Amino acid sequence: TFCTYRGHDHTLARGVPMAPVMAELLGREGGLMGGKGGSMHLTSLAHGMMGSYAIVGAHLPIAAGAAWSAQVRGSGQVAVCFFGDGATNIGAFHEALNLAAVWGLP
Repeated sequence: TFCTYRGHDHTLARGVPMAPVMAELLGREGGLMGGKGGSMHLTSLAHGMMGSYAIVGAHLPIAAGAAWSAQVRGSGQVAVCFFGDGATNIGAFHEALNLAAVWGLP
């Protein structure tokens, strides 16, 4: 799962416990990123949460790359990417979706 800077709900929906999420938001050591990532960079690889990205649309090509990796490895995994309407106005959106469509990425 890849999401925008508003990824708090996605992080919790992936099953990440509330305590490390709140610790991260408060800049504490027990946070997901040791209190250094803050609100915009919530990541938990153990829960399949590949990160929240602060730059609008920057996570789309990263998600496409992860999907390509899953396809090449034959892992059966899929990449899920959340984005807002602002992301549809940048080149990375169109490039990532074109890549995913042409290569049939999961």
